[in-house]
Amino acid sequence: MGELVPLVPVRLRNAVQRRRLRPVLAFDTDAAVLWVPRVANSHLGYMETARIPLSADQAAAANAGRAAIAGLLPAANGGRARHVRIAVALPANQLLRKTITLPAAVEDNLAQVLAYDLDRHTPFKPEEVYFDATVVGRDAGKKEIRVDWAAALKTVVDQMRRRAESWGAAVVVVTPDLPTSAALLAGTALNLLPAAERPEASSRRRWEIGIPILLIAATALVATALPIWQKRGYAIALERLANQGRVQADVSSALREQLERLTGDYNFALQKKYAFPGALQSVEDVTRLLPDDTWLTQFEMKSTAKGKEPHREILVRGESANAGRLISLFEESKLFEQAAPRSPTTKIQPGPGEIFDLGAQLRPLPPPPPVQLATAAASETAPVAATPAPIPPAPPAVAPAPEKPEIAGAPGAAAPAKSAAAPGGVPPAPAGTPPSAVPPAAKGAP
Repeated sequence: MGELVPLVPVRLRNAVQRRRLRPVLAFDTDAAVLWVPRVANSHLGYMETARIPLSADQAAAANAGRAAIAGLLPAANGGRARHVRIAVALPANQLLRKTITLPAAVEDNLAQVLAYDLDRHTPFKPEEVYFDATVVGRDAGKKEIRVDWAAALKTVVDQMRRRAESWGAAVVVVTPDLPTSAALLAGTALNLLPAAERPEASSRRRWEIGIPILLIAATALVATALPIWQKRGYAIALERLANQGRVQADVSSALREQLERLTGDYNFALQKKYAFPGALQSVEDVTRLLPDDTWLTQFEMKSTAKGKEPHREILVRGESANAGRLISLFEESKLFEQAAPRSPTTKIQPGPGEIFDLGAQLRPLPPPPPVQLATAAASETAPVAATPAPIPPAPPAVAPAPEKPEIAGAPGAAAPAKSAAAPGGVPPAPAGTPPSAVPPAAKGAP
């Protein structure tokens, strides 16, 4: 987008961007200023069009406000709009605004995390303020984000909103940014209105959508039907070859399914056991990560299923002199990821300690590399049957299981202790071959 936008003509680019901007009613101590987006000298910006005194008579101020808003009606949606959709800019003395640095792990739940810590950022109760925040910077090295945060009292926001609506306007944005700020022009300004009270964007007129859709549908129909008509002769000629190939594919598919089933049955238990680090290794890593001024009162490890993939996570609760740095310690570990607080940190009074409750997921181990399940010699001597034959039950094992079973195909897998030739004439597997690399004939199947 950054490369393509400069290629668009200036007038067209300004027209599209101006359509997205709303008039701004900026309140101050003694007056309210109405700003309207205009293009001047090929540059898009806001221009002051009316100034409404607020210190004068209330009736005079209301009349002046209604007159200023009514002057925008002919320009709003071709004069068919009943209410002008505007943005209200709050004065700086009615706002609390600052930049907050947070761990990158909380970005997905940014609003919820900030709602928990409102009492640390404002002197008011959480139910007394509206707030909004957006990410303005990221530090991948420190795994941190910079957040632009702003809040205002509900009484102030509601009062200015009601005043603007009494003048005939529909307030869709309450922003802390002035009309001269780049954030408002770029459409990235904060909005202090609650999400439930933000009106949805109005739909465009039917002709603006219908005509392009009809053109696209006609083009798609031609582009789809013409190649099909041209390829019809080729499809009829290739149908016979496809039928022959389908028969051969069915045979190959049956053999492939049989091979996958045998391999899956053999490796299922090992894959489940070694898909994640063991409990002892996890406890040892947690003990190594936690500093000396931290101790645990609860340690829980459980497995969860999110979608089709299993997940394993740990839940730790305890006391620490500095609970804020524990998330970064878990993120730096090679065994854990997605560490995040499960509840707000509680200060111990009296004393310097803090009670924390954290959760983190175990990193899954990489799957083993695939191995060849049949030796070259066996593939040359044993003919491949046209159809898969039923496999009888395997006889008792002739070799003890390895002392340390590993995932099939992983380096270091132990070989069977005995190397006697299996029935069927297939030579025994060489020393050091993983258990999954032994052909089915060597495992007792005829």
